[in-house]
Amino acid sequence: MEIEKNNAIHMDAYVNQVQDKNKAGSSGEKSEKTAAKSDTVLISDTAKRIQEAKKQLDSIPDIREDKVAQLKNQIKNGTYEINAEKIAGKMIKEGLLNQLAK
Repeated sequence: MEIEKNNAIHMDAYVNQVQDKNKAGSSGEKSEKTAAKSDTVLISDTAKRIQEAKKQLDSIPDIREDKVAQLKNQIKNGTYEINAEKIAGKMIKEGLLNQLAK
């Protein structure tokens, strides 16, 4: 491939165009950096209360070891009693609440 001198004119125009874009882009970047320095975040009181509640919930263990130990002892000793009416009532209540939530 042979490069002719006439093509050099077109190359100069292209190089100038790219350089002009770079100059414009760098001034835009400066304004973006300045804007980034002035950005702030404000957390509402509600968000702060939610964060505090989440911290408290995270501190509660998923498994209540004391309750598990108590139930194990009752089962082992044969003193664990099942209240069918209480269980049925809770199942009905849960079902009704689920229907209302839909």
